[in-house]
Amino acid sequence: MEQIAVVKTVLNNGMAEIAVERETACGAAHSCSECAGCEKMMTRTQNVVTAYNDAQAGPGDLVKVRSENAAFFKTAAIVYLLPLALLLVFYCIAAAASLGGEGTQLLIGALGFVLGILLAVLWDRHMKKVNGLRFHIVEIKRACSGM
Repeated sequence: MEQIAVVKTVLNNGMAEIAVERETACGAAHSCSECAGCEKMMTRTQNVVTAYNDAQAGPGDLVKVRSENAAFFKTAAIVYLLPLALLLVFYCIAAAASLGGEGTQLLIGALGFVLGILLAVLWDRHMKKVNGLRFHIVEIKRACSGM
């Protein structure tokens, strides 16, 4: 996946701190920062991450950033799909075993959902600890450093 970012700081270890604008969550072709509806939903319009500075970009440069797709999609699946999958599995097991009434089965399904959320949070912490989502600055779109 490729995105455009701005280099905030260049670090000594060949890395750079970059700010990536959040994409629109509603799917509309507009800037969320200009939409009153989106503005109320968003608390942060930029994500600041560390990226490998392969293009030797400087502070203020507008750059193209590429992330490794496999790790990104794996994380997205765990975070978004695992809680829903566990909700359905726990509910279906409770229903098949005829555990209590409908309310009890829904409660067991909800416990599966909560377990999925906990696993997603643990996965997120693990990925941050091992630097699992790697970003690479691959191209300088507009050089602003040195101004």
